Amino acid sequence: MHQVIRQPEKDRLLQGLLQTLSNRGIAGGWAKSPEPFSKLLRECHVLISDPACEETFRTYLQANPIIQQTVETLLAHYAMASSVEWQDVPALLQPLARRGWHIGRWVPTFLIIDGPLGRFLKAPDSPLNALLRREYAKYPTLAQARDIFNNDLFRQVRNGVGHWSFLWKDGATGPSLVMVDWKSGKTTATITLLEAEALHLVGFSVIEALDQEVFSRVNPRGSGG
Repeated sequence: MHQVIRQPEKDRLLQGLLQTLSNRGIAGGWAKSPEPFSKLLRECHVLISDPACEETFRTYLQANPIIQQTVETLLAHYAMASSVEWQDVPALLQPLARRGWHIGRWVPTFLIIDGPLGRFLKAPDSPLNALLRREYAKYPTLAQARDIFNNDLFRQVRNGVGHWSFLWKDGATGPSLVMVDWKSGKTTATITLLEAEALHLVGFSVIEALDQEVFSRVNPRGSGG
């Protein structure tokens, strides 16, 4: 899902996947938007329209260069991975290749949200987190995306995938994923493949929007790190 696609297509794709999360009680407001990705981009752009806010973000990113550096590395990884398709392998190996294609895209996205980017989104010292706490209504899409990352289901899937502690099960209605607590061995969540893709695309959309409309504008090429 990281091949180059036009913005209207990104909106349609994200809206459809957000609806699957809405059915689980997540991202209901965002799912109603006909242009969820475009709306995210616009809010990120408005975010730094205030010179004082822009300077605050620049200072924070330069003081914590790993945040921007890991995003750039992640995007480079996906630029290469986008040319790989599981259908290209011999038919006998396609079931395994299909699993690997999905998992290979999920793992880095969930790990970066659990790590450096999560700090930018949720840490007490983050100017973005502070701004969203003060002006939740002005940035509803960004605020709801942050709330998704704090949701129990997202955290259970993030931990399961990030720790390679999950099971892939093929059933009559399609694949499902069972997340397991690696310490206790207990099941923490069960989701469909479509729901997993939805959680992944939410994460990647936020990463892409922040890189395009915030990072590359306030701190081009990660300068000053």
